[in-house]
Amino acid sequence: MKIAIVAAEISPYAKAGGLADVIGALPGALKAIGAEPTVILPGYRALSERIGATTAVRDMSVRLGSAQERFSVRRADDPQGVPLYLIDHPGFFGRDGVYGDKRGDYPDNIRRYVFFGRAAAKVAAEMISPDVLHAHDWHAAAAPIVMRADPLMRERLGRTLSIFTIHNLAFQGVFDPGEFDLLGIDRSYFSIDCLEFYGRVNLMKGAVVLADGVSTVSPTYAREVTTDPELGFGMDGVLRARGDRLAGIINGADYREWDPAADKLIKATYTSTRPEGKRACANDLRAQLGLPARNGQPLVGMVTRMTAQKGLDLLRDGLDRVMALEVAIAMLASGDAALEDFFRKAEQRYPERLRVILDFDNALAHRIQAGADMFLMPSRFEPCGLTQMYAMRYGTAPVVRATGGLRDTVTEFNPATGAGTGFVFDAYAAEPLVSAISRAVETYRKPQLWQRLAANCFAQDFSWERAARNYLTWFETLRRETGRA
Repeated sequence: MKIAIVAAEISPYAKAGGLADVIGALPGALKAIGAEPTVILPGYRALSERIGATTAVRDMSVRLGSAQERFSVRRADDPQGVPLYLIDHPGFFGRDGVYGDKRGDYPDNIRRYVFFGRAAAKVAAEMISPDVLHAHDWHAAAAPIVMRADPLMRERLGRTLSIFTIHNLAFQGVFDPGEFDLLGIDRSYFSIDCLEFYGRVNLMKGAVVLADGVSTVSPTYAREVTTDPELGFGMDGVLRARGDRLAGIINGADYREWDPAADKLIKATYTSTRPEGKRACANDLRAQLGLPARNGQPLVGMVTRMTAQKGLDLLRDGLDRVMALEVAIAMLASGDAALEDFFRKAEQRYPERLRVILDFDNALAHRIQAGADMFLMPSRFEPCGLTQMYAMRYGTAPVVRATGGLRDTVTEFNPATGAGTGFVFDAYAAEPLVSAISRAVETYRKPQLWQRLAANCFAQDFSWERAARNYLTWFETLRRETGRA
């Protein structure tokens, strides 16, 4: 099965969030089980330079509104030998950032990514002829839109299955109706049944309506966005209308990068059968952060964006009660200015038990996963989440809110039976968060139970091979049902 994957990010070369990790790992996993994936990406300057891409086609063009935009296609292979096609347009992608810079999002992002989707569809038609085109999030949404709404693309890609995956429904690519003509499709598609969204144009909605199949990145998130208007962000009815063409397929964890047995960024490697290195990692992390080691004091790690979506407002509201449990916290996070200010001041109140690093440091992220005893993710919503999967691989017990992929991957530890992988709370409030951490601390102070919990975490398998097989099975089913097999 030939699969053209269309996305705006890829780890480690062009990353703004978890989407990059997915696109960095899923294609290789698909190739490993016999598929033929190709990835189509914007030709960001840094990406082209880092992977050593060479020109494959010098002169192609697509219409963008009234303009004819010319571009070239550069080609490289990722470390697993998956072909990468880069849409090279210096005017749109010859910039330092992916979606923006320190001043905010680029003001022409709608033009950039409508162009990218149109160009990606053309590259798929003329250079790949895929069985499946798999587009990810709103930045790639124009590809499945034009596949079915542009007569020429419909003819060229009529036998190609069109798939759209939602990684975060909070970002939909909504813009003013005056920009509709950028898509180059008939005005009839600007209707409540397709791209119109409260008087504006919604790229994600168009892709959801026009794709043959739509997926989210966990089964629970697929259910939440169709039943909870708050999490559906105005799209819950549109998604419900897709019926059984909406699937939830949980992401995988990239164990090539996140594996304590081979991690070169941590103090000592370790495994479930040789766990001694985890204590060395804990001592190293505390020393690096200036957190004194105390008997019976667990270290809670966080690697996240400092936003309300990630539940940092809950931790803010419950922080004094959490610290009363005699824990230490190492937080690698940045984002909301008010939250940053709060936790910066809180660090002064708890100088020997709280460290807040307001930046992103990949090496430190690895050291927190390896050196922490617990990993906290109190998210308001979490389509999938990856860091809780990484934590379990490192024998670090997750403390999570039961939402999205967190509900699908973490189960409450039962001291009576020894089953479970972490500590889970339901209501979005500070008190249940404090209670979950309290249960974790109580378990931590019973070494035999904690060892059992750690063993359960080590035993979890969230490999990308499992996810890739689920995607292929779903693609094959949809190809038969749509007559595109």
